[in-house]
Formats: sequence, structure tokens, C-alpha cells
Amino acid sequence: MIRKVDELGRIVLPIEYREALKIKGKVDVDLKLEDDKITIRKAVFGCHLCGAATNLVRIGNECFCKSCIQRLHEAKDGDILYPLSIEHR
Repeated sequence: MIRKVDELGRIVLPIEYREALKIKGKVDVDLKLEDDKITIRKAVFGCHLCGAATNLVRIGNECFCKSCIQRLHEAKDGDILYPLSIEHR
């Protein structure tokens, strides 16, 4: 989909995109520049793996909780780890 950028550098996100990401009103979005493209995604303020909002460590642009970091640290070669939901922690 092609959109025009206005004189202030703004674009309008199509309603179907906003609905798909459950973006309503003023919501933070995460912008990432890679080579010749810009990626826009709904900002996540929690562990990238389980969604927890506490005990977070930021690695680059992503947040991970200490519990998930511990699970990764204890993982052995060949282990398959699945994200835990906050309810299962």
C-alpha cells in the first residue's frame, strides 16, 4: 500500500492495519530502520517471550524478564523452550 508523507513527515496508518494490531487512540509504536525499509510495530513494554512487566532487562530494543533469562541460561543443547504466559509463572 502506498501512502503520502506530509510536510511534517507523518503518514496515516490504514484503519485495517490499526484494527489488526488493536491500535486505538494514542498508542506507542516501535520504528525500526533496516537498510531501505522502515518497520512499524505496536510497542511492547514487557518481556518479549512471556509478556511479564516486571524484573525486565533490555537487550537492544527488546525486553526480557529475569525468569526467561534464567530459563535460557539453564537450557541445554537441543532443548526446546516455549514461552510461558504470565499466568504460568
